[in-house]
Amino acid sequence: MSMTSNSATSLSHGGGERPLISRTGWLWIGGIGAMFVVLHSNFLIRMVRIATGEWGGDWSHALIVPLIGAYFINQNRDRLAVTPRRAYWPGLLVLFVGLFSFAWCIYPVRNDMLQGYSMIVSLMGLVLFLLGPAMMRVLWFPIAYLALGVKVSDRFWEQIAWQLQLIAAKAAALALQLLGVDATVSGSTIELVYSKGGRWVVDQLNVAEACSGLRMLMAFVALGAAMAYLVERAGWKRVVMLLLAVPIAVLVNIARVTAVGLLSTINKQMATGDFHILVGMLMLIPAAGLFMLVGWVLDNAVIEEQPANHPPAAPQTVGTSPTGEAASWSALPMIHGGLLGAGLAVMIGVEYALLLAIDRPEDLFGGQLNAAMAIGLSLVGLVMLAVFVWVIRRLTRPDGDDRYGGQRGSAGVSLGVAAGVLLAAVLGLNGVVAATKTVLIKQAVPIRLPLHQIPRQVGVWVMIEEEPRLRAEALEALGTRQYITRKYRDQSWPDQSPESVARLHVAYYTGTPDTVPHVPDRCYVAGGMQRVGMGSTRVALSGPAYRRRGDVWLAANRLSPVEVQVPEKDFDATIFTFNQQGRPSNQSNVIYFFIANGKFLPTPEWVRATAFDPRDRYSYYCKVEVGMFGVVDPGTASERAGAFLSAILPEIMACMPDWAQVQKGQ
Repeated sequence: MSMTSNSATSLSHGGGERPLISRTGWLWIGGIGAMFVVLHSNFLIRMVRIATGEWGGDWSHALIVPLIGAYFINQNRDRLAVTPRRAYWPGLLVLFVGLFSFAWCIYPVRNDMLQGYSMIVSLMGLVLFLLGPAMMRVLWFPIAYLALGVKVSDRFWEQIAWQLQLIAAKAAALALQLLGVDATVSGSTIELVYSKGGRWVVDQLNVAEACSGLRMLMAFVALGAAMAYLVERAGWKRVVMLLLAVPIAVLVNIARVTAVGLLSTINKQMATGDFHILVGMLMLIPAAGLFMLVGWVLDNAVIEEQPANHPPAAPQTVGTSPTGEAASWSALPMIHGGLLGAGLAVMIGVEYALLLAIDRPEDLFGGQLNAAMAIGLSLVGLVMLAVFVWVIRRLTRPDGDDRYGGQRGSAGVSLGVAAGVLLAAVLGLNGVVAATKTVLIKQAVPIRLPLHQIPRQVGVWVMIEEEPRLRAEALEALGTRQYITRKYRDQSWPDQSPESVARLHVAYYTGTPDTVPHVPDRCYVAGGMQRVGMGSTRVALSGPAYRRRGDVWLAANRLSPVEVQVPEKDFDATIFTFNQQGRPSNQSNVIYFFIANGKFLPTPEWVRATAFDPRDRYSYYCKVEVGMFGVVDPGTASERAGAFLSAILPEIMACMPDWAQVQKGQ
């Protein structure tokens, strides 16, 4: 008889099937689960916005990840029913590591990805504390699987995307050549030469982020992990399937790019827009087929001897006593456990504040503590924490405590401790947020004037070209619809001089996560350019439009009847130097920086780290990019970009929100 049939039989009790979770168990799960969700609600809200596309990108598989985990638990319900469970005090330490890390990643780290992983660590610790190691051997997978739904930080993920772009472009070009299409690769751009209607057509297929596997890679990995663990097989076979998830994703993505390239030779419109997205979604079907094939080969090529069946242990129902009797918990151990858990959480919170005070004593406790006092109090707090943990360990031992009625009483203590910890954490986090007026989810700031209203002539600079609007997939990679791309010429310079032309690109973002989705050092290389160097430069604004009033700079402009405020007249920016592959002498430079909540900042990392005060209710950032094509010397490029920005920046600032008014709620 199989394990499944034995387990199903063992669930019968008194002529009926005993449920895995009793009504009392569901009440505890509901109460503790609700507090856990409330504690992490701000992160969960952000993830839902990302998964539903409200904040851009494509992470929609995150909505399915919890459902797959729930399906796995239901699939293993018989195994869980016969698995012994007990309170396991080391799980409490894991829980506090997760809670501490979650608070740290809210402030000062401010990283959504690490908040998500911290939440999963907390959940792992909570389950381990309440149910013990034996149950965790089954439940670790659905908990760890949640990590595949956490949005990975863009700047980290872009490094993977770039390698995928190169692999996809080169392999797809080779496949297209085998299919009779003349295809060459420059960076991640494929140049296609084919005959159509009796004439030769030269076209380009840019393997943009939407085609690189960036958006689909994690979905493929989640699919592979699900197919590896939802079927009963040996652990090493599951590991093999997990290791093959990325190669399968790359292989399927190569097929996707090849298909898009073939479609573009038939009808250019079929390689863009919704049809292009549909082709990507259809690739999940062959990916699933490949995973099934790998699983079938592993299961049939190596057949392992099944272990002999042993009579299963007596089933246990969550919410019943260890003997299987209906739960009639005493209130005393739960109350004591709740007080211990709440006290422990408060002590952890104080310890966290003391650690922050060691680094920033003037910002906390009203400046009444110095670093030495904070260190001393922190050491005292660690001793008190050790005492709390020792008491909880003693009351939740497997042999129980006679004063609470044995093992059932120790289970009641553990439930009370978990509830007390989470309740104190919820109240503490909300209290700190309210007291410090911290805003965890920033609101959007409407742009003051549309960017297309920026004048076509400012001083000696006259617009000579406005680039056409991006296609849907490129627009999705850019991450905003509020942008302009223009070329201006300095009429005071000779027409043939490369120093006389500046390419302006401005993109405005608000109501999204504070990560910059697109920067020149990524898109230029993806377009076939070769990176030469990258560093910082200084931009100096000059001209009669600028004047100082007190501690601020003001600038006259054509878009506004009043002067606009300029954060700085001399600021840092990033300079990126590149050339065309195969033509090292044809060197160019692009200078870019960001306007974020009324500040000039040189890099995306500075935008995240310094632009947004935790107390700011609103947030926005704007990328300003000036390309000096054909200008070989970076110093000359910076100087000419500064001359152009001196003329155009007041008009850009007139389009930006007035941050002083935004802070006043206007």
